[in-house]
Amino acid sequence: MAEEITALDSPIDAMALIHKALVAEGSRVQSLIEGYAPGDSLQNFRAAFNFWATTLMYHADVEDRYMTGPLKEFQPARVNEAEHRELDGLFQDLTAYVDGREVTGLEGTVRKAIVALHEEQHAELMERLEDVLGVLNEEIGRTRVIARTKRHLYGKVVALKICQDDHLESEEAFVLPEIRERLSEEQQLTMAKRLLIDEAAEDPRWIIDWVSRELPPGERTLLADLEDRFESVPSMAD
Repeated sequence: MAEEITALDSPIDAMALIHKALVAEGSRVQSLIEGYAPGDSLQNFRAAFNFWATTLMYHADVEDRYMTGPLKEFQPARVNEAEHRELDGLFQDLTAYVDGREVTGLEGTVRKAIVALHEEQHAELMERLEDVLGVLNEEIGRTRVIARTKRHLYGKVVALKICQDDHLESEEAFVLPEIRERLSEEQQLTMAKRLLIDEAAEDPRWIIDWVSRELPPGERTLLADLEDRFESVPSMAD
């Protein structure tokens, strides 16, 4: 996902641009916790993590509503949906830890979701989830960083980032080719608009503007050219 994209052959190829921005957000959060010293406030980390979680959960929600539905009979699409549930559980898990809230009933939810993941991801993710759950059972939330808090938070952030990045790579390898083949240009364009424009938000452009900021100039131009085509896509209210 690191190579620069020089063309969007299909509208759904915009997904790879979004994935680049998500990977950048995860790396930013990981760098923040790496740089924390004992006694530092967690405020900046919490803000960065919340934004990362918001972007990923919006992305997953739109995919489940507008992408997974048309591909219900396609196995990678069902795996894609299960990965979204697993990621959502991990983010709720980490949010509870950062905010100092107790976590209840999480273990069963995570275990059910992970069964549907790709076989090659299963063993690693189960190990990571067990590590996270173990920390949550023994830790209380803290507002400032101590050495133990940093170690535990760092481990959980890394596990989340690996889970996200593996999911995005799997999506690009298995789900996007199927969309290119099965869905029309118009359907793909509609899907791309839903992924990039949040019509229910006070600032509908918050996603596309965020993605654009994370891209080099050439890819930013590709994204702007795609946006010009969104005028032909009806709004959700139409």
